[in-house]
Amino acid sequence: MRELILLLAILVLAALVSYWTCRLTCRWGVLDVPDGQRKFQSAPVPRLGGVGVLAGVFAIVAVAGVLHAVQPLLIGGDFFPGGVRSVAVALAASLLFAAIGAADDISDLNATLKLGLLLAVCIGAPLLGVAAPAIDSPFGDLATPLILVAGSALWLLVFTNATNFMDGSNGLAMGTLAIMFAGLGASLMLGESGHFPPGLIAPVGAIAGFLILNMRGKLYAGDVGAFGVSGLFAALALISGLPVWTIATLALPVLVDTLLTLAMRARRGESLLTAHRDHAYQALIKSGWSAFEVALVWWGLAAACATGASIGAVGGGALPFAIFVCFTILLSGGWITVQRACRHMVARV
Repeated sequence: MRELILLLAILVLAALVSYWTCRLTCRWGVLDVPDGQRKFQSAPVPRLGGVGVLAGVFAIVAVAGVLHAVQPLLIGGDFFPGGVRSVAVALAASLLFAAIGAADDISDLNATLKLGLLLAVCIGAPLLGVAAPAIDSPFGDLATPLILVAGSALWLLVFTNATNFMDGSNGLAMGTLAIMFAGLGASLMLGESGHFPPGLIAPVGAIAGFLILNMRGKLYAGDVGAFGVSGLFAALALISGLPVWTIATLALPVLVDTLLTLAMRARRGESLLTAHRDHAYQALIKSGWSAFEVALVWWGLAAACATGASIGAVGGGALPFAIFVCFTILLSGGWITVQRACRHMVARV
């Protein structure tokens, strides 16, 4: 009961801080302007909502630190998954990702410079301890330090950019991330840890506060949110101690659409760097679906993947890998079906 009350208190406080900070960012004059390519909103929209989300999370971190120092029994040491040092690096990496995103939101960073900065964070974080302890495979575990650092850096780079690509419809990317954070905590609680780290509920509440404005089209997360919040999830997932296949299963709703879309564009000889509207979620919107309907689909997929990841965490052994393969096949089949159906629908119109 005490833990449930603590989780509810964190959820509400994070949501309140996020909501009011988001309201404040609407006045800062940093706008997402329609461009006729990816951005088809009818008018400019404020786009620093990610600042509010991160403010909600770090407000909880600050309060937890004070309470733990004053009365350790109120806030235990296992507030986030991982050791103190690795958690500190994960939080710092999230802020650096957010800073890069904010710079891009405000001044449109050169693409090469932005990629270089992202690579620096993605490589630096694993070198400082934010890395998977092992990469398990059907052929045995890989624990070579170089492989772990390289694999963790690749994961950070791919997931943060994939989330940024998916952040093109109200509620979709941020809402999906909220479910991923909850799924990460549930997988830990049902697995060997047996404990839901209270800090993981903070991003859920903070994102909920942001969605109050975002779902009405009044505020976007921006790159500061897409990079900062996804970077926080990716970093905490690495140090959670969960099997990499459990983490990958949680991330499938973002990874499948992004990677298959990039593969489709590469096969057609199209640039992977130019703005486009070829994602499955964009195809649904072009065929007449509302942003809310599309968000509900992705939230449902994220919930299903979180359930599968939790089952894998309970079963252990080869089960996480088997679940990852099954969900990858199912979501890939769904992606192909949506793309074909939407193309036929648009063609008839």
